[in-house]
Amino acid sequence: MTAAKYMINFLKSSLMASLVVLSQAAYAGIAGDVQFAIGSVRVSNAAGQTHAVQKSDVVHESDTVITAKGASAQIKMRDGGFIVIRPDSQLKFDSFVYSGEQDGSERSFFSLIKGGIRTITGLIGQKNKSNYRIATPTSTIGIRGTDHETFVVVPGSELAATVPAGTYNKVNVGETTMTTDKGTINILPNQMGFVGGLKQMPQLQPVNLNIFTVTPAPMPQAKGDKGAVRDNAVVDNAIQDPSHAPGNAVPGRPIQIPIKGGTGGGATTGVTVAPIVF
Repeated sequence: MTAAKYMINFLKSSLMASLVVLSQAAYAGIAGDVQFAIGSVRVSNAAGQTHAVQKSDVVHESDTVITAKGASAQIKMRDGGFIVIRPDSQLKFDSFVYSGEQDGSERSFFSLIKGGIRTITGLIGQKNKSNYRIATPTSTIGIRGTDHETFVVVPGSELAATVPAGTYNKVNVGETTMTTDKGTINILPNQMGFVGGLKQMPQLQPVNLNIFTVTPAPMPQAKGDKGAVRDNAVVDNAIQDPSHAPGNAVPGRPIQIPIKGGTGGGATTGVTVAPIVF
């Protein structure tokens, strides 16, 4: 074999190996899939490139999802969780690692820069609670297996003329923690935590109805198919009717039916998956 042919074969082998590595890295970096995108929804990646988001697009680790006023999006995470991003919001997917098992290496870290989200956690954080967190400018939110809502009111925003600027966290199901430099509080269903700065102690307050709605008591478990929630289930009615959520306002009271079950075949796992909102 001539030196030229050897070099060509070597370059081909190197290229194929590189493509395999890049393909694996790209798959590993996928955090979730866009199920719904209403209005102007964009993604900005780590390189600063921005593009419009459509249904079935993927969201990668390090991406920032940006919704305009009147826009919203729902993302199904690769660990089975759901995230609804409310109008006029920015959420960064800081780090997402999930191999399909809870082996301690999994993690799901977010930064809510402004606006609001509702999240229903998936498998990440079930065993290792510290592997799931949401950072905001004024606090860090942890979970205990949860359906919860977090909202960041930034100074100078339209909503800041109505409510104090800071981070608000409300629990629908389960429990969250809210932590600052001064300490941590636990938040239970239909409770709301608030903190205005990292140097302040978070406080439990009455649910602020300018931001959240009080969640009705869970209805009896739906009968029939006990499999996973259907792929096009709507987690939050902000997706169904964006006219109910102008700007940063949270839409009206949803009717929720928590569904428990496995991922098919009728097997029960005990995992609470996304409630269907009617």
